[in-house]
Amino acid sequence: MLVRRMVARLLDWLLVLVVAWPLVHEPVLVVLCAAVYDALLLRLNTIGKVLTGLRVVGPASGLDHGRALARTLVTTALPGAGAVLVQTGLGWREPALMAGLGWQQPWVVVGEHLPVGFTGWLAPLLLVSGFAMLMLSAVESLDLRGTRTWHDRKARTAVIRLKVTQSRS
Repeated sequence: MLVRRMVARLLDWLLVLVVAWPLVHEPVLVVLCAAVYDALLLRLNTIGKVLTGLRVVGPASGLDHGRALARTLVTTALPGAGAVLVQTGLGWREPALMAGLGWQQPWVVVGEHLPVGFTGWLAPLLLVSGFAMLMLSAVESLDLRGTRTWHDRKARTAVIRLKVTQSRS
């Protein structure tokens, strides 16, 4: 079940990357798109969960917006924000965040990029914070008890495997 869940999450992230990256070229906005995709399709089913035969179910009272948002923040926004912080800490392309923090973009001189690196303590802080968020997300996802991880228990949801119906010929 854990492998199916991870494959479903990977497929959903790849779908969002393939669709959103060419449109926005901004990791922060791609993470936002992934969170919106996950929150909107949580009540129905995401493409990754359909392909792996999984479905998120809520309690008998239904899956309300608060539970869906809490689950999305932990499952999508937390690892996405961690990945963005790691990229920024490593000095990889992060145009809007770097500009917002006051760093200049690499200048293009005769077709060559001159790197503009981070100075001081901010880059290592961003890198360590990003790795911490990714590790927290990994530990949280591996805390699987039956069909429920930590975020499922907090949001009162469960991921179930759909039964495959075979047609008789």
